[in-house]
Amino acid sequence: MGLRRANIALGIFLVAYILSFIDRQILSLMVEPIKQDLGLSDLQVGLLQGLAFAVLYAVVGIPIGMLADRISRRKIIITGVLFWSACTALCGFAGSYAHLFLARMGVGLGEASLSPSAHSWLSDAYPPARLSRAMAIYNLGITIGGGLALLVGGAVVDMVATRGAPVLPGVGPIATWRAAFLLVSLPGLIVASLLLLAREPARHARLAKGAMPLQASLSHLWANRRTFAAIYGNSMLLATMGYGLTAWYPTLLIRTFAMTPGQASLRLGLIYLVLGSLGSLSGGIAAERLSLRGMRDANLRIPMLLSLLCLLPATLAPLMPTPAWLLLFFALLTFLFNGYFGCSLAAIQLTTPPGMRATGAALFLLANSLIGLSLGTAIVPLIDSAFFGGRGQIGPALAIIGFCATSIAAAAAWSGLRSYAGTAQAVARH
Repeated sequence: MGLRRANIALGIFLVAYILSFIDRQILSLMVEPIKQDLGLSDLQVGLLQGLAFAVLYAVVGIPIGMLADRISRRKIIITGVLFWSACTALCGFAGSYAHLFLARMGVGLGEASLSPSAHSWLSDAYPPARLSRAMAIYNLGITIGGGLALLVGGAVVDMVATRGAPVLPGVGPIATWRAAFLLVSLPGLIVASLLLLAREPARHARLAKGAMPLQASLSHLWANRRTFAAIYGNSMLLATMGYGLTAWYPTLLIRTFAMTPGQASLRLGLIYLVLGSLGSLSGGIAAERLSLRGMRDANLRIPMLLSLLCLLPATLAPLMPTPAWLLLFFALLTFLFNGYFGCSLAAIQLTTPPGMRATGAALFLLANSLIGLSLGTAIVPLIDSAFFGGRGQIGPALAIIGFCATSIAAAAAWSGLRSYAGTAQAVARH
């Protein structure tokens, strides 16, 4: 019964995470129409995709994580789902850059409730050796949500281009990108209702004495700094590359090969949906099998190996002269790249004492968001401007990011393999 309840909760969290990534990523397909309607630059759009979302998503995640170590995680998640869905709808009514920026901040604030609470919940619901697989399944929300954002968004954009702008009752005709935001905000009510079915697992006994405060959490990170530097460093670098992929590859295909948004989104969305999901599961299963065989550093060793395997396709994909070759290398990169994150999340949970796991997850997501999300979406136009004359040819910038991020990420993970195994073993003993 316990495992059945855990699986039900995992399935609901997956649906919520899928929705969160649709709401988060759909802007990437509408770069050109938003730029035209609001008079924005590539850098401003990059900040909307990254910094605007990441500011509150990262910072507020810490107090939310601390709260999730103390009160009902289900109530926190339900409140967050309803709030980010409302803010996604507000994006569709934005009349200026400032309004859209604030609405994107609201989306980030709401989504900050989900992962710290879900990570803590799953770490209580599953045995340690099975946690990497559960985290990998949860993180299918990234690839399924990102893929659906591309597919749905592209279909909406192309449909409106042929049939004319949609008409909103009481408002009149509205721009395509506005309609897309309104459309994807609606499923939030359904997801919030599903969360009422989930039953929280019993927390670890140490929580009965009170959750660990933030100062103790930070002290634990510092005492095991080599372990956490390796996990954080590897993940932040790969996240920087990954957010750059989702934010700018649709624009790369549209600008370089004159594809329509629908054509670009269909190709990238299917690759991301299928191969990204298979890669995420494969990484989690590989780490689980190594863990069951007694390899204590499996959840860091797999990200190290995947970083090395990603180096070649990450560098070559954006430089390919034809869309077929670009998509081939992108498909390989998508499969390999998406295997790391479930392992990284499991690594954080297994090296963190039970009384601070939601807080630990929030601190980890803070680093990934402030560095990975903010930098990954903005650094592409910055590199283009600094080294390639700001001509909007973003392929070389993506190649530079891919080479640097994967090579340094592999070195970061390698540096912490031994210390990670020791930290995980010490936490398990206590």
